[in-house]
Amino acid sequence: MTNAPLYDAAKERITALVSGADPQTPVAATPGWSVKDVVAHLAGGLRDFADRRFDGVESGEWGERQVRDRRGNSLADAFAEWDANLELARPLFDTPMGPDLLTEVIAHEHDLRAALGVPGGRDGVEVRAALVRPLQRLDQRMRENGVPALRITLEHGDRVLGHGDPAGTLRATSFELMRAVGGRRSADQIKALDWDGDPDVWISSLALSGRHRPEPFEE
Repeated sequence: MTNAPLYDAAKERITALVSGADPQTPVAATPGWSVKDVVAHLAGGLRDFADRRFDGVESGEWGERQVRDRRGNSLADAFAEWDANLELARPLFDTPMGPDLLTEVIAHEHDLRAALGVPGGRDGVEVRAALVRPLQRLDQRMRENGVPALRITLEHGDRVLGHGDPAGTLRATSFELMRAVGGRRSADQIKALDWDGDPDVWISSLALSGRHRPEPFEE
């Protein structure tokens, strides 16, 4: 499947998931944000993608600004803006930005699932598709920084990241790897995964945002 149908399906799941929930429910995966804030971020993020506005992505200010600017809006407002901005951003699904949009919405779907105590959808094609861009970035980062190659063994096959023969292996589910590289796991949680080799060789590379979660996060 292409990214657009997978994104639309995730949006439908999120809409059903938060329907009837308290919009102010804290979302532990995104500290300081509520359910309403996460939806507002998804809406605002699409507008920023459409406008090619990416200042503050590395520092985290990109998302914080979106939430801050919409703090006074209701959950209904957030969904209405999400609908409108999705139409603006729809052409992006056929560009190199498409995988980024999918990674974003799937990550936040599971943030919301954890907050509302409704786990699920961890072994579908959408999770594997949401790993496409993070794995590309990991591979590029490791090659640029001369980090020894690492074999990643997932439920649907192996992939080697970095240049040369792998010096170690990480075995994980696609879901767990997505959460680890997406900043939803602490360094200790990542080190506790199934490794061949010293995880300290790769642990810093696996923090795509530049930092791991300081405290463990269970979901």
